Amino acid sequence: MASSAALKSLKLTAFRGSASTFTLDFEKGKKLTLIYGENGTGKTTICDAFEFLAFERIGSLEDRGMGKGLEKFWPTAGKPASALVVELETSASKCTGNIVDKKVSVTPSASRPKIELLRQRQILELIQAQPAKRYEAIKRFIDIEAFERSEEALRQLGKTLATDKVGAIAAEQENLNALQGFYEAAGSPPGLNAVSWAKQKLAEPTSGLDADIAAITKLRAAFDALNSFPEKLEAKRDAVVVAQTAVDDADQGQLDAIAAADSDAAQRVGILTAARSYLEAHPDAAECPLCESEENIGGLAATVKGKLAQLATLTAATTKWKQAHAALKAAQTALQQMEAEYAKALAALAGAQTAHQWKHGVQLPASAAPADSIALPAWLAANVATATAWANVEAGWRDESKFRTQLMAAADRYETNASRVAELAMLIPNVDMALTQCVEERQKFTDTIIGEIAKEVGKLYEKVHPGEGLDKIALELDPARRASLNLGATFEGHDVPPQAYFSQSHLDTLGLCVFLALAARDRATETVLILDDVLGSVDEPHVERVIGMIYEVSGGFQHTIVTTHYRPWREKYRWGWLKPGQPCQFVELTGWAIDDGIRIISSLPEVERLRVLLGQSPVDVQSVCSKAGVILEAALDYLTQKYECPVPRRHGAAYTLGDLLPAINTKLRDALKVEMRDGVTDPTAPASSTVALKPILEELARIAQARNAFGAHFKAISFELLDSDAIGFAKQVLELVDTLVCPDHGWPSNDKSGSYWRNSGDTRRLHPLKRPN
Repeated sequence: MASSAALKSLKLTAFRGSASTFTLDFEKGKKLTLIYGENGTGKTTICDAFEFLAFERIGSLEDRGMGKGLEKFWPTAGKPASALVVELETSASKCTGNIVDKKVSVTPSASRPKIELLRQRQILELIQAQPAKRYEAIKRFIDIEAFERSEEALRQLGKTLATDKVGAIAAEQENLNALQGFYEAAGSPPGLNAVSWAKQKLAEPTSGLDADIAAITKLRAAFDALNSFPEKLEAKRDAVVVAQTAVDDADQGQLDAIAAADSDAAQRVGILTAARSYLEAHPDAAECPLCESEENIGGLAATVKGKLAQLATLTAATTKWKQAHAALKAAQTALQQMEAEYAKALAALAGAQTAHQWKHGVQLPASAAPADSIALPAWLAANVATATAWANVEAGWRDESKFRTQLMAAADRYETNASRVAELAMLIPNVDMALTQCVEERQKFTDTIIGEIAKEVGKLYEKVHPGEGLDKIALELDPARRASLNLGATFEGHDVPPQAYFSQSHLDTLGLCVFLALAARDRATETVLILDDVLGSVDEPHVERVIGMIYEVSGGFQHTIVTTHYRPWREKYRWGWLKPGQPCQFVELTGWAIDDGIRIISSLPEVERLRVLLGQSPVDVQSVCSKAGVILEAALDYLTQKYECPVPRRHGAAYTLGDLLPAINTKLRDALKVEMRDGVTDPTAPASSTVALKPILEELARIAQARNAFGAHFKAISFELLDSDAIGFAKQVLELVDTLVCPDHGWPSNDKSGSYWRNSGDTRRLHPLKRPN
């Protein structure tokens, strides 16, 4: 709900005490609504409606021993849950709450009101609660989320670092044990410990160990590569021999086939093939298809087939000859390639021997490998022992390299974990210190906020109990506990818990002051403040000051709703004796009925009621006189008290106009005047007008008998007075009251000026301050 939105209306249907449909219209321009009603008239139902929309619950039903499932009591008795509707309309939006599938639904959710609600039974909870619960009640008004996040982060970091340190110490010891093992395996050289020995060992030059290993690995690979050449070369040579034999056989076969074949047959193979096809297709041909002669046609087909057979044998022999020669060439090429690879292998072995500066003890072949591969087997056999020794040398070198690698890894791990242990040993105290500082800052910040709240509580409390010496209210965090709030006060010069020495009334007003001070801190301009019958145990001397304090505080909220069954509050409002310094809407509820539910009756002050009666046509003279007389008695009672006028003392009877009017003697009437200062903001500026009260009072004295004649008793004089006299009487009363009383700031009752009486807004100044002698 927007902070600038003004409340327009609250509409309840089948909700708690609203048996039918009840509508509370909020008067425009008035941010304070006072709802008066005897017990059972529906005041709490109105408060429940706001809580229903804001929190989807009804707190007035809780903690009454009814267990769970209180939702069934939300609708009016006898009404289904589906009939329940709560609707709040503001100048900016409207939100509606009802029950759907046994759950509260408020739409739109963004328009639900933000409220602070205090009920009579809750008023002592903050005062009498245990310190931890008291802190929970106040916690939401103290924004320490950032502190708490930082604290938790530092706390978790401290735990993590402590765990890391334990692990690092264990790892450091494990690494030290590994170094100790290497040290002992090396014979525990004297004058050193495991760590210093490892550092010294690793600092020794490796003399190209990795290069030695790489070179001997290459040498062994080159030697091993020669081992396969004798068998491979022999296989290639055998393949050449076999291929040569096949070539010789193919050459002879081709010669034999050529001799058997007609020397010209090869040139006629195409014609012969075509003739065979033709004759097979025409077995009964009568002439030669080429020369068209008839004498040679006989036996021509057989002759053609024979010629073609001779040619097929020659073709096959020729094909075999070609294949044999190709195979021989391939075998020769393969042999040449293998011999080239052998030459490369010889060069690789020679390069592997000469490309490295070999350490002492590494033997090499006495002679180079033979270029003639025929001699290779004998050379290999002569050098096999030398090559075998290379494997042992390489294994030794690799063991030494592995040892150094393992020793270096163990030393590095030890150094890493030792450094981590040292780092954590420095870091953990710093984290602990940061956590301590964060906690101190949070406590300092919280103490500042709580101190401000306590100061505001003290100011409010002093307004209710001025001069009683009870304004030093203290709210303090318990330094020994995480979230514990102690409440203290000063009593007879001693710091004490107020619960031990304050009366019930004082505790009630203290609880109210604490609540108001807290509520004012949480976006008050966006908040509807609701005080539900909070004056239950406040004693009479303090009630008016409590009311004034509530009025003063309420101005800072979006809207304030106060419910009460305290009748003096109603009466003082009716007579204008309580003015909040801001426009106030007064709503009076009458007796509740099952059919009608909550009902509103007139909420006008008495003066306004008189104004309404005068505006009616025709005027009810008796009602006008009666109401005017009562108001005049109230005004005269006010003046006679302010100026300590002597009036007859009479047992068991109120003062009458006959007692009060003469009590204001001539000297006082001559001196009485009112400065009208409506719209004047500068206290030193002259009044907009000044009205003498003497003419009004004397006119009232002249026609006061009209009140008794028309408004109170049946007398013969009533036949002689005109209606105009009665109406004139009422108008004179209105003139007197309008002169004395500001509709917004009330009666002039403050004597702090030292020379006149003024009201709360300084819109009326009543002179003189004292009755003339």
